[in-house]
Amino acid sequence: MKTYQQIADLLKDLNVTSTSIDSGFHIFKFNETNNIAKEALNPHFKTFFTIDFYADNQSKRQIGATKVEDLTNAIAFNSPLQLFSVQPFEGNPGGEGYSLLFSSDFFVPKKHQYEIQHEFPFFKLNSSPSYKLIPSDLPLIKNLFDTIYEEFHKNDTHKVELVRSYLIVLLLQIKRVVGNANGTIPLKRYQEITADFEALILKETTKYKTIAAYAQQLNITPIYLSECVKKTTGISSKKVLSNYMTLRAKALLQQTTKSVAEIGYAMGFQEPTNFVKFFKNNEGITPATFRKRP
Repeated sequence: MKTYQQIADLLKDLNVTSTSIDSGFHIFKFNETNNIAKEALNPHFKTFFTIDFYADNQSKRQIGATKVEDLTNAIAFNSPLQLFSVQPFEGNPGGEGYSLLFSSDFFVPKKHQYEIQHEFPFFKLNSSPSYKLIPSDLPLIKNLFDTIYEEFHKNDTHKVELVRSYLIVLLLQIKRVVGNANGTIPLKRYQEITADFEALILKETTKYKTIAAYAQQLNITPIYLSECVKKTTGISSKKVLSNYMTLRAKALLQQTTKSVAEIGYAMGFQEPTNFVKFFKNNEGITPATFRKRP
């Protein structure tokens, strides 16, 4: 089962040829896809967020544990590491509408995945992955997608900032539209454990614990924790932990003046060299090089 780590990887399999304005954002119309690779239709994971607006739907979607068949005049959400697949009607997965993709680091300042899910609950795993738009809300949401798409394709030096601003407006309007909807769905046990595991990681303010220690806090075995996380996210519990540690390290490098050694000690590394090795294994560059990047 494939996991799309970058938006560009998914765009390649969708055969979308438009040029991105930022590695953390893209928007395209459904009819701009062509000769879609089977990996993008079969069950897969993404590490970024997706919002789809359907004016007319020609396919069925499986989003997490929910099957969605009627998406005409609807919006649908796919969160990082939430299983997604498409079943085309008569071989055609398209229809009329937009697909908008963004990563958590597209925002300024950069946000964490859980910050976005907390601020916009329709991205949570226990929220309904799709909402039918009532006639009074439909024009507003469609116009925002139209505006973002048009701005995305302009030849203007300020378009990234404008697209980012319009994206926030869109998210807030969607929050208003779906805020009063009864869209909560029950999580399966393994999903609940994964969510609790990630919540424990996010609560850490200093040093991180071992997988065994987190499992003990959850009153389960490390093996069972790893099985639940793997089934929910497609990656190991150790990788989930290292991803969160890397996100925190990057935030500290960008937003503080602490030295690399101080950051390493603060995160629980006994030696600065171990922190440097950990960061390079996850990011491909040293913390010092990352800090110097614009």
